[in-house]
Amino acid sequence: MRPVSRALAVVAGLVAVSAAAIRRPALAPGPGGTPAPELTNTSWLNSAKPLRLAELRGRAVLLNFWVFTCGNCTRTVPSLVAYDRLYRAHGLTIIGIHTPEFPPYAGEHDKGNLARALDRQGITYPNAQDNDRRTWDAYGIRYWPSFVLIDKGGTIRYTGYGEFHLNDGDFREWDRRITQLLAEPPLVALDAGPPLRLLAAPGVRINARLKPALELDDGTVVRFDSPRVTADSAYFAAAPTAAPPGGARRGTLRVSVCSSRESICRLVEMAVVW
Repeated sequence: MRPVSRALAVVAGLVAVSAAAIRRPALAPGPGGTPAPELTNTSWLNSAKPLRLAELRGRAVLLNFWVFTCGNCTRTVPSLVAYDRLYRAHGLTIIGIHTPEFPPYAGEHDKGNLARALDRQGITYPNAQDNDRRTWDAYGIRYWPSFVLIDKGGTIRYTGYGEFHLNDGDFREWDRRITQLLAEPPLVALDAGPPLRLLAAPGVRINARLKPALELDDGTVVRFDSPRVTADSAYFAAAPTAAPPGGARRGTLRVSVCSSRESICRLVEMAVVW
């Protein structure tokens, strides 16, 4: 675990030695959790485009705040690579948030240096350059490495910091948390029918004032509706449906959902195939 600032090299060494004693992952912030701040980074590696959490609804997301010059960080990377290998296909997205510690002349801000570090450590999951610390600050991070585990609905469920290793106690604890979130139902699911139906998870209602839409890969847009709504016309009282389209059977679903755990509705975007 490396803190934000470091006055003397010997202090940094003492901090690193003491990491094992204070690295315990933090508890969840509460039963309802906290909505995860959106990612706004523009420079990415291992991703064809900048990623946004809104587009990852339906997947669990593990953010790793790190920097390639931090030994505590790099010694934890094999565990993250293992999680990626085990769970990517089952709904986990790991995102590295690479936040430099030193001024630009030290080389941590350089995209080429970061690319070489990713290659050297076998990291294939996406990484955002957080050179201006916008994401670091948005999440209130204080240490390298730090971790934020976000559920399928975009809520922060677990946070923690500090070095851990393959198959140690902390590795097993994070593994348990990941598998727990992967086993939870998504906020909304697409039933292929026919007709196509949107099924909300328990405690979740679908916003009827912003009609759900499925944008197919061929550009066709399919809209969902239901004649049954709540008395205030705010929510669907029955699962909204749509006629199954011909041709493409994959696309992006956009639906506004309202969870009983939160005071506002949120827009869910998720890739679907049926």
